[in-house]
Amino acid sequence: MRVIHFADLHIGVELYGRPLPGKPWSTRMQDFLTAFDHLVDYALEERVDAVVFAGDAYKAREPSQTHQREFASRIRRLSEAGIATFLLVGNHDLPNAESRAHALEIFRTLDVPNVTVGDAAWFEREGHVPQVLETRAGPLQVAFVPWPQVSHLLANSEEAEGASIEQLYKLIERAISDLVVAQAAHIDPDVPAILTCHLPLSDRLVAENSGSEMWMQSGAVPRVPLSALHLDHFDYVALGHHHNAMELNADPPCWYSGALQEVDFGDARYAKGFLTLEFDTTRPRGERLTGSGAPQLRRAPSRPFVSITVKPRDADPNEEVLAAIARQDVTDAIVKVEVHIDRDQETLLRLSEARRALADAHTIASIRPILPEDSRSPLPPNVQPDASSPIETLDTFLKLREVADERRERLLAAATEIIEESESVGV
Repeated sequence: MRVIHFADLHIGVELYGRPLPGKPWSTRMQDFLTAFDHLVDYALEERVDAVVFAGDAYKAREPSQTHQREFASRIRRLSEAGIATFLLVGNHDLPNAESRAHALEIFRTLDVPNVTVGDAAWFEREGHVPQVLETRAGPLQVAFVPWPQVSHLLANSEEAEGASIEQLYKLIERAISDLVVAQAAHIDPDVPAILTCHLPLSDRLVAENSGSEMWMQSGAVPRVPLSALHLDHFDYVALGHHHNAMELNADPPCWYSGALQEVDFGDARYAKGFLTLEFDTTRPRGERLTGSGAPQLRRAPSRPFVSITVKPRDADPNEEVLAAIARQDVTDAIVKVEVHIDRDQETLLRLSEARRALADAHTIASIRPILPEDSRSPLPPNVQPDASSPIETLDTFLKLREVADERRERLLAAATEIIEESESVGV
């Protein structure tokens, strides 16, 4: 049984894009669609049996009709090819108002063949049981945890009344663990089983390599320990939410697939693509993903992000800046340049020459002179000082003020929701 795991598609990202002739979207959105096309082509050509999408189809929580059309047209190709497709609801797929339909609900409403939606409504209707995908290679059990909605998880909890934020987070962690345990109790050990979740985990590797989702996040939940997922009940754990591919556990394999494309420079250190795996359905649990069947990252076509750092020694910095640019292949790339100079060099720096040297770049994100006083409070490596979004700018400010991580994430989540809500009503 051949399976694809991918996540965090984020159709609608326009950061660093340029107008695309003949299309109602930018070159950057086209980059994301091209990567998705590559995945679908691969699934059809390699006769994949199932595709598990671990959440976040769109950038906005209430995507435009155009964005929905482009996502649906590609899901339709999988459906018509007889590929069982599971769509998990992520935080970006949930509406701004809880009473509204979420962005993936239409596939269940239309009863699209071979497409299954993983959301809280399934548990309300069917109880805490996994879904079973009927693939060409046999059944595949899929237990799942969509992005946690506190009102659903703690609906009948008396402990939640009057609880502090920290106490609520503990209750949410416990509720997520209980949800996994309840589904695991219904798992048939003789049938391949996947757990897919759209969650932030409290693993050290995740904290160090979270990428752009940290500032894109809509909604706030606690970081869940890996132990809450009870991995030993499953053959594979397919995670979504963080944009960099990461293996968190080997037995059973537990992976964030990462995004199909870089959103910003914070994502650019890691290869982008999707994971393929192959179950040997004749073997027992724990031995179904061995050898060539183990998860493998397949690269998707992506636009390069190029960072150039120059520390000129000469009084006139221009020749060294141009030489540093010439050493890099910037063709069709998104480029940022940081020039570390003193006050005397700044007066001689000719940014126009640097821009001409970057004429073949797709987008110049920034050419930024950095003076000695600019470096007094160094930022973590995944924070870009040339942030071009309000959320990035706010995050930079909060880190400089040394705001605690948990509080910073709550503030960023609240700011993101305010911005997205204002965009949805045209403010």
